[in-house]
Amino acid sequence: MPDQLLPLPPDRSGSTDIQLREMAQAPMTPSPTIERSPIERPLAAVRRYKWLMVAIVVASTAAGYVATKFLKPTYEVRASVTIQADAANQDRTGPIRSASLLDANDWVQLFRSFAVTDAVVRKLSLFLRPDVRSDIYVFEGFTLADKAVFGKYELKIDRPNKRWTLTQQPSGVELDKGTIADSLGRKLGFLYRIPDWAYNGTGERTIRFTVETPRESSLRLLSIVGTQLQIGSSFLRLTYEDRDPELAAKILNVWTEEFVTKAAQLKKRKLTEFTQTLEGQLSTQKASLDSAERALQAFRVNTITQPSEGGPIAAGVQDTRDPVIKDYFERKIEYANVKGDVALLTTLIRSVAQDSVPSEALLLTRSSADGPVSQQLRAAITDYHAKETELSRALATLTEEHPTVQRLRSELSELKNRRIPEYANGLLRSLRAREYDDSVRIADADENLRRIPQRTIEEQRLTRNRDIASQLYTDLQARSANAQLAEASATPDVALLDPAIAPISPTKNTKPRVMLMAIVGGIGAALVLAILLDKLDRKLRYPDQVTDDLGLPIAGTVPTIPKGGISKQSAEHTFQLVEAFRTLRMAATNALGPRLALAISSPAPGEGKSLISANLAMSFAEAGLRTILVDGDTRRGALHSMFGFPETPGLTDYLGQSATLAEVIRSTSHGSLDFMPRGTRRKRSPELVTSHRLPDLIDQLRASYDVVLFDTPPLAAGVDGYSISAATGALMVVVRNGVTDRRLAAEKLRLFERLPVDVIGAVLNGVNWTGAYGYYGYAPGYDAEDEPSGEGAIARIG
Repeated sequence: MPDQLLPLPPDRSGSTDIQLREMAQAPMTPSPTIERSPIERPLAAVRRYKWLMVAIVVASTAAGYVATKFLKPTYEVRASVTIQADAANQDRTGPIRSASLLDANDWVQLFRSFAVTDAVVRKLSLFLRPDVRSDIYVFEGFTLADKAVFGKYELKIDRPNKRWTLTQQPSGVELDKGTIADSLGRKLGFLYRIPDWAYNGTGERTIRFTVETPRESSLRLLSIVGTQLQIGSSFLRLTYEDRDPELAAKILNVWTEEFVTKAAQLKKRKLTEFTQTLEGQLSTQKASLDSAERALQAFRVNTITQPSEGGPIAAGVQDTRDPVIKDYFERKIEYANVKGDVALLTTLIRSVAQDSVPSEALLLTRSSADGPVSQQLRAAITDYHAKETELSRALATLTEEHPTVQRLRSELSELKNRRIPEYANGLLRSLRAREYDDSVRIADADENLRRIPQRTIEEQRLTRNRDIASQLYTDLQARSANAQLAEASATPDVALLDPAIAPISPTKNTKPRVMLMAIVGGIGAALVLAILLDKLDRKLRYPDQVTDDLGLPIAGTVPTIPKGGISKQSAEHTFQLVEAFRTLRMAATNALGPRLALAISSPAPGEGKSLISANLAMSFAEAGLRTILVDGDTRRGALHSMFGFPETPGLTDYLGQSATLAEVIRSTSHGSLDFMPRGTRRKRSPELVTSHRLPDLIDQLRASYDVVLFDTPPLAAGVDGYSISAATGALMVVVRNGVTDRRLAAEKLRLFERLPVDVIGAVLNGVNWTGAYGYYGYAPGYDAEDEPSGEGAIARIG
């Protein structure tokens, strides 16, 4: 064994002892608080778990690569449709054109209606979805009957025997089978025969597919298609996405074709129904005109041989007539008007009873036009024709079950069956009362005035009725002609502008994004896992865990000893180790003085307390202080083998009074360092170190030595370490980076709160001077050139 544990040259100046004493007498200054970067600890965790992080990133990248194999690029196709503006805003003075079918915003709803999408689904057989997308070509021409059975199926094609079998999935029940000439699933509502080329090849081919309702397929299409119609714009932009560009373009083109076709059908139906309504009104009005003309003709035939009223009266004659005559003629005119109104009302009531409502023009008479009841009746008839027209327009786009249609029919029935008859009968009763009153008055004066003709008044009334009927008939005839012209030249309000074209390049390719997400996600997961493991790590990793969690100042740090120990080729490591123990020596001397008794322990085994004890004792001896190192680990102490001495007699022998003090103290190769081995291992060893002889031994050693160092058992081993520490009165705790359990160390150190022990600090052992420990290192290149590199205890114990 070499002469020294650490090859430190003796201080030839002889002033080391004096310097240490001066340092011990100097007042201690508080250690400055080190502000650490918030990313320092995460970076340390990353360095510690770097290989685990690399494995996670590699695994995540591999998973992303595998995922990209199942991803297919998406192709987007686009089309444009033009929409005709509302005809209500067009110039009325221009040529005759058909009105717009829907408002601009309603075209999107028509495009997305099931009337259009279901037709697209059935036309392209999109309700059939094979599990393998390429099998869709086998089902070309597949259609459904009016009633079909939907579900999942499996088709097995026996190509050598030209036969097939259809089973239900997942039950596996056989539903149908046949040969190459048979139709597939006819009893299930399938209209399809397997093409002959599907039987080419050998072996059996299995195809699994799903037949869903056309409405489900329509909903799936509606979730993919995109529509865009700007406010005030006449262009409807359409987009559709699919993994097959050809299929996407085909679906969108068929969709727009069905959309234009459906719009044309709706427009044609609307104009046809409008034309039919006008033709019905025209026919009714023609009958009214014929009736008025026949009445006028009959009147003139009956009065052609009778004398008529003379020519116009000369000026001034009217004023000189008898007031009775004047009143008679006025009453006669009024009576004639009332009588005519009664006849009209009778005709109206008869027409209503015959399920026909005539025009309001029949009520335009002088005797009843301004009366409230007449106005109510005329308003009711006007409202009836308006609602009849509104019903015709509603039926152009709505079904009989629609609430609007039902409401209009109910209101028409109310007008025709109750209100119009009620107003007509009320007006008729009023006019008959007036007629009766006029007839009584005229009868009184008829004896004297019966020669005045009344035929002219009747003729005028009939002529007036004829003229009114003729005017209404002419108006309806013009509107009917316009409607027929619009129907004959009707064009859809929408037209395809830009058809969909299958793109060459995919619109959306998620493979690079998935790979990027996999890499970034792997890095993120690795960082989170590293930080989480660092948070959950119970081992001591950072200096602030010693000061904050354990409440101990850091007395010094000891670097990690390289594998193979210290040799002449590792001068820098030797210098760092020497300076580390010089720092520990200074800390102990500054805390306890130049003559000190110090116990060195650790919370658990394997933390390097024996190495620290031996080399610290050597450092004190090199400083010129008379030092004795006592192996207080009576159970597993191994310092005797480090120094090359037998283990007995030693400490336990002296405490057991089987050996004297002189017999247990051994002199080492260094004149200032003595050593006391552990002694004989006994069951009573723990009781011996707790006896009164241990404090007496320490007092004797204090009298003979400047420094008394005890290497104690670990605190977790039992009471020995606490007893020796209490006897010396001072303790230095050795903790090892990455080995010491912080919770265990905290619990063991808490017991010293009730013991008269001065814990002067912690020694951080096995430190790599990087990361959080970088500030505890030593500047390279300042080692002494004549300082040899030893291979003593450090090399063997480390």
